[in-house]
Amino acid sequence: MSEPPPEQEGDIDEATTALDEEKERVPEALVPAVETLITLVGAVEDPETMPQDRQGVVESAKNMSTALAAINDPKTPPELREELTTIVEQVTSALKTVSEPRVPAEKRSTLILVVKRATSTLDIICDPKTPQGLRGEMVTSTTNTVYAVEQSNGPETESTLMLLGSSADIMHDSKTPSREREQLSDITQLVSSLLRKISDPGTSQEERSETAKELDEKSARMKKEQERAASAQERPKESLGKAAAFCSSAVFESVPESDLVHGLKELVPAQWEEEGVKDFWKAEEKSNDTLDVLAQLRNNEHTHGPFKVVPLITELAELVPHDRLFGTLGAAALSCEQTATYLEERFGVMVGSWLTKGGG
Repeated sequence: MSEPPPEQEGDIDEATTALDEEKERVPEALVPAVETLITLVGAVEDPETMPQDRQGVVESAKNMSTALAAINDPKTPPELREELTTIVEQVTSALKTVSEPRVPAEKRSTLILVVKRATSTLDIICDPKTPQGLRGEMVTSTTNTVYAVEQSNGPETESTLMLLGSSADIMHDSKTPSREREQLSDITQLVSSLLRKISDPGTSQEERSETAKELDEKSARMKKEQERAASAQERPKESLGKAAAFCSSAVFESVPESDLVHGLKELVPAQWEEEGVKDFWKAEEKSNDTLDVLAQLRNNEHTHGPFKVVPLITELAELVPHDRLFGTLGAAALSCEQTATYLEERFGVMVGSWLTKGGG
């Protein structure tokens, strides 16, 4: 039977060790949550677990270790310690819920990704230098998002959750300027609060309908803020191969596997065809015109193979048009735009709508 890739085995060990260390120091009331997190991390060692899901659970657990370290730090203000305790308990409960066998595979992958991105801002929340207003907004956004993950009851909720996860990803990126981070945080907190209200079983149908209209309007505004905040970053210019690999990996992580399998069926290496792909995991730079794509086949074998950059990127652009680029991929959307620029300038290849502002 196949095992997790070696690099993921190392991540699992690292996350488990960090949680074990924090468990020895946390308040007694938090011990059950930490033990559950350790169990959830151990469970993703199952060879049938998709690499993206494994990575999502492991990175969420590492983010929880950041929160646990702050809870255990005597210099952490009591109010923040209480908020972080709530987040740890909420995230643990949400991950346990979405990991249940009854949750459809693609929905599970989406929700795990949202939790991973939402909790990525915990290092900013725990940083003593973070302005109090920004910290408060991020705490609210995180708790609201994780609450909605656990209550998730339909595709509409999941699409807004993906947007919230992308906001967190952009805010977490150290290259996002402070002013843009704060402006994105404002609207993200508002959208998360509206989604929480819609997700609350106690909200009446009338209130839910009214809130849904406001949520649509504010989500559209948040998408514009996401692009503005990410585009304000000063990023080093990457090579075509590196930009294409980063972009492709982000699409593999963010797009439902069934869409990827269908969209890339003409591109997969011949030796993958008989077994079929279960999970496109990530891409690595091989040269400026070829990427090495890592995948898990349906028999759980881990494999890799060469994909030409031009056909791969043009197919991926069909799956994520520009009007959904930042809301789906977060900060990685910039690498997709850079890849599209390279392909247009060097090869005269138009990459879907990626270079058309507001296109789709």
